[in-house]
Amino acid sequence: MRWAVVLSGVALYSALYAVVPLLPLLEGLFRAPPGAAGPGMGLPLLLLVLLSPLVPRLPLPAGVLLGGGLLLVGVGGVLGALSPSLLLWTLARLLQGVGAALVPALAIALVPLLFPRRALEMAGVYMAGNVLGGGLGRVLAGLLAEGVGVRGALCLLSLPALLLGLLVLRGPRGLPALGQPRYDLTAFPLYLVGGILLFLNLFLANLLPYRLLELGFRPAEVGLVYLAYLFGIPGSALSGLLARRLGAVASFRLAFMLVLLGLGLLLLPPPLLVVGFVLQMAALFTAQSLASGAAGRRGAGVSGTYVASFYLGGTLAGLLYPLFLHSFPLAVGLGMALALLALLLAPLR
Repeated sequence: MRWAVVLSGVALYSALYAVVPLLPLLEGLFRAPPGAAGPGMGLPLLLLVLLSPLVPRLPLPAGVLLGGGLLLVGVGGVLGALSPSLLLWTLARLLQGVGAALVPALAIALVPLLFPRRALEMAGVYMAGNVLGGGLGRVLAGLLAEGVGVRGALCLLSLPALLLGLLVLRGPRGLPALGQPRYDLTAFPLYLVGGILLFLNLFLANLLPYRLLELGFRPAEVGLVYLAYLFGIPGSALSGLLARRLGAVASFRLAFMLVLLGLGLLLLPPPLLVVGFVLQMAALFTAQSLASGAAGRRGAGVSGTYVASFYLGGTLAGLLYPLFLHSFPLAVGLGMALALLALLLAPLR
């Protein structure tokens, strides 16, 4: 059962982020203007912001909450794939947002309890699973869309979350109790960095398909560019070892220096643009592993608040990216300013 917790991010994020490379195609499917699918990206993350701090206080076993959340993500994805209108697709995405809110806050806090002797390393492995899920979801969505269409791609990529949710629900007592959550405002720099991390991730990833299609990329090629997310796996998996060797603060700062370099390369033409995106994603997920691991070790209250701030950044990214559809260099400039702020904060101790 403990490995189901580690793998929960693979199923969750493959379903949640599969829509990213399909945003222009979804808008074409529903005959909506460019950027109209933005609420379907931003509002589910807003639910994660609002609900994540409350999840540790729910009077249900952790296994029930975790399994139920994965089940809702899968069901919401299937319903969205079958939706006849953009409005109903957006409502199905809200259902996915409710389910997703039940998963990461609990998983981040459970990992140190399930692997007490390898907490740093397993936090990195858990994050590597998140990277794998988000990357595969994006890549397979673009590839499947050309074979089975947008609806078929979204439906197929929702099934792993649905099935894993049913598996976890069959054995909800196999997970330890988290105890009474404690909320700590002194961790505010950690929360702020969490928001910056997902903002940088989704803001530029949401804009990238528009930029690439403008440069002449085909939908399948756009999907393949999101293989960049898989380069976050080594950095995430090895972040614990890196922190033990260099220290958490030094590792975090090194990661964000590489983020800044990757952002600068986004302003150049392909293939350097793609190289910059790869570097940005690899470094972002290294920093994210360090930050989420620090939050998990401080208990469910801090991890829930961290997840809320993390997805607040993602919510803002989903709502703001349509304003930058015709200003990609300005979007990169905003990203560099936020990356510099995170580099200066380096809140990990």
